[in-house]
Order: sequence, then C-alpha cells, then structure tokens
Amino acid sequence: MDQWMNKVFERTIATHKAFAGGNTECFRLVDRDGAEVVVDRYGPCLWVSWMRNHPPTESDLAAIGQLAVKVGCEHWLVNGMVNRGKDPGSAQRWQNSGFPGRWQAKEDNVLYNLRADTGMSPGLFVDQRANRKFLRQHTRNAKVLNLFAYTCSFSVAAALGEASAVTSVDVSQRFLDWGKENFASNGLPTEGHVFSKADARDYLALARKRGWSFDFIILDPPSFSRSKGKPFTVRKELVPMAKNCFDLLAPGGEVLVSTNLSTWSMGDLKGELKKTIGCQMRQGESDSDITDLENSAKTLWMKKSD
Repeated sequence: MDQWMNKVFERTIATHKAFAGGNTECFRLVDRDGAEVVVDRYGPCLWVSWMRNHPPTESDLAAIGQLAVKVGCEHWLVNGMVNRGKDPGSAQRWQNSGFPGRWQAKEDNVLYNLRADTGMSPGLFVDQRANRKFLRQHTRNAKVLNLFAYTCSFSVAAALGEASAVTSVDVSQRFLDWGKENFASNGLPTEGHVFSKADARDYLALARKRGWSFDFIILDPPSFSRSKGKPFTVRKELVPMAKNCFDLLAPGGEVLVSTNLSTWSMGDLKGELKKTIGCQMRQGESDSDITDLENSAKTLWMKKSD
C-alpha cells in the first residue's frame, strides 16, 4: 500500500475508534491535511472527496474498499474534486456496486435523509456538527432565521431545541422539500415554521422593510451561486449580508457567519466583520475530527448586546 494511503488508514482508524459506539454516525475520518483526500462517514456509507492531482488507480479504489470494510461501512463513493473545468459542481465519480441513492444516518441521535445524486455533498456538512448542537441547546422559545438553508439541518436543530418559529430560506424548492423530510424523520411538525423559496438577499430586504426581528440567524452561504441570473459571490457579499442580519437581531440575539472559502482566512474574516459591525464575537464551535481549519467551514458567532 502506498505511503499516503497508510496515512489515511491510520487516521481513519484512530478517528473511528473515538466515535464508535456513540450516537453519531456522521463524522470526518480524515481531513484534507492528512493526505489530500477528505473521508467522511455517513452511517453505512464512506464518502470520499479526492483532492489529489491524478484520478484514483484501481489499487487506490481497492484500498478505499478495504478501508470501508475496516470501519464497518457497506458502501463507498469517491468524488474527483480536481480538473472540473468551468463547472465547479461536476466531478468524476467512482463507487462500489449497490451504493444507495438514498439512505439515512444519525448525528447526535438526529436523523438526516441523505442522497447520492446532489453533487459534492450527500446533504449534510459534518464540519457544522458542533454549531448544530449549540443551536439545539440554546434556541428554546427563540425565533430563528436560516438563510441559504440547503437541506435545513440547522433548522432541524433549532426546532429540536424547541424554537418557537424557524424560517428556512433557499432558492431551491427541492432542497426545502428535502428539509421538510428531515423534519418529518425527527417527528417535527412543519406547522408553525416557514419554508420560503427566495433569494436570501431579497428575504433580508423584505424582513428589514417589515420590521421583523430574530433571536438567531444562520448565514452560511455557498462560495458562489446564481439565482435567476443574479450571481452571488461570498467574498463580495458575505460581510454586507452579515451587517443586514445583525441589524435584524433582537437584543441579545446572535448571528452565525460561516464560509468555507479557503482563500479567506479566519483572521481576515474576523477583522472585516469587526470593522463593519463592531460587536461581541466568538469563534464557532468545532469538533476533534475537523483538523484542516483553512478548508473547513470558518464560523463566527456575533452577538448583539442586551
């Protein structure tokens, strides 16, 4: 076995032992700083993001199959993440026979519906696990706004934390419907909560116009997207949006600001937010399985004074 794969095996087994037997089936086994691959576990499935500058060989794929067996996964999938041309959402893909199109896995006893046909993620980002846990512990009776909601995992966490109302905003009805499935899988009613198909920027403008306020706001956008021909670039728009979110907070409220843009350091992000908003700020939650802090989500909680 090649030396790089030996590193993957060593880190995978060590991390798996730390989580084995617990109530979490979704976690990072190997981060990118280990060997230019990211290996995540989602229940019975091993999800591999291949960052190396050449496609995996037959030997590499065989080793990944062995790795899946070693940690008790029935299935494995590899996404080639380099040389994707003009389409950053495209990827070459390799997987074992029988890899499921849909399945479920739990995170801290919360059940999530996962899919293999939606791009680079199966529907849940493991590097936000600790922030979801924070929401479950602090959102009782709170009004929560989740922008760029994707499959609504933050919304599920807030609803499980007994938030009084959770609003999930995303431009994709498909993802919002997926979010409703996540609510249902955890016995959560959708009544009393809002699932709004809208551009997050437009929703913020509407909220300001109508004088709405929230106790928690989640601002976790993609690095780039396009809605009705209107592009969104995180480096340009995150800080102004964070300011708009902060203005909508009730006294004592908090905004989670997050980006996984690797060229934007935590220090620079914090400095720009502090210069623009000037508020109490603390670094977001993280867990021991996330070691590549530059390429994982960089998160900051901004709090409005009481």
